Amino acid sequence: MTTLPFATIALCLAFLVGPVAAQLAHGEPEWYLRTSDGCRLFVQEFGRGKDTVVVLHGGWGAEHSYLFDAFKGLEERYRLVFYDQRGSLRSPCSEALISVEKHVEDLERLRIALGLERMTLFGHSMGTTLAMAYLNRYPERVKGLVLASLSAPRPPKTPAEISLAQEQETAKRAFFERPEVAAELRRHGLDRPSNELSDKERSAVWRIRFAAANLYHVDRWRQLKGGIAYYSESAGRAAEKSMPKEYDFTPALAAHPCPVWVIEGDHDFGPLTVKYHRSWSAGIKNIRLHVIEKAGHNAWIDAPTEFRRALFQALGSTTRCG
Repeated sequence: MTTLPFATIALCLAFLVGPVAAQLAHGEPEWYLRTSDGCRLFVQEFGRGKDTVVVLHGGWGAEHSYLFDAFKGLEERYRLVFYDQRGSLRSPCSEALISVEKHVEDLERLRIALGLERMTLFGHSMGTTLAMAYLNRYPERVKGLVLASLSAPRPPKTPAEISLAQEQETAKRAFFERPEVAAELRRHGLDRPSNELSDKERSAVWRIRFAAANLYHVDRWRQLKGGIAYYSESAGRAAEKSMPKEYDFTPALAAHPCPVWVIEGDHDFGPLTVKYHRSWSAGIKNIRLHVIEKAGHNAWIDAPTEFRRALFQALGSTTRCG
């Protein structure tokens, strides 16, 4: 499936930190995981449940706190473990030491440090790629798998898939520039030349454009907190370069003994992503695709009640399995 460039995707995932996140994180364990090559990974835990869920943020090069709101209400049921992947905001690391393979080994090191025999993983966007890469390398260490706004588990192969990817690219561009975006800019008096805007107004324009990529309801752009400082382009670039040109995680997904949940907005980077997921997952019996209507890449903002219901169902199913 044709997707946004990795750097663009990372910008579209990195910037959601706010008062709710700070409240959830307050007073909970924060610590650093040492790696074998000298990098240190910032780890944040909260929640008092007996089942542990390790959360993998998007990017590459983003950071973990934008996902706090997605898990609001689950802290009483689960022990939630977030961390910044190497090179991301709170986990500085040389670009030369960043690769998808090292991300996978970091996750294995985290599993050992947490004292878990098997992990339930939640991944968002490029975090789903990390989850699938870890499953591919350590299938016996994965208990549950919940993938939100899934990155394609393999590139398009068949003529039909390649054609669909081309259609999706066109639909994606149209979605990002849909009339609602221009209307939102006009509503706030921001449809003026850039040199006429204050810095605050320019930031608002950026957030509205950011929401155009990530949300179905572009008028909820204020819920996308934070700023560009929360994203490391160098970390994203290094991980992107390390991805093999040919990869296929579908055999690992199919072999997993528990349900693999995929939670997708029906307008995730446009309206055709779900159609592609139905294509590659046909015949894989353990895939549970849950589509949320009128939702985009950050579905917990577009449809918070439905997203939370889907997440409760998915985590409940995966933590009971095995």
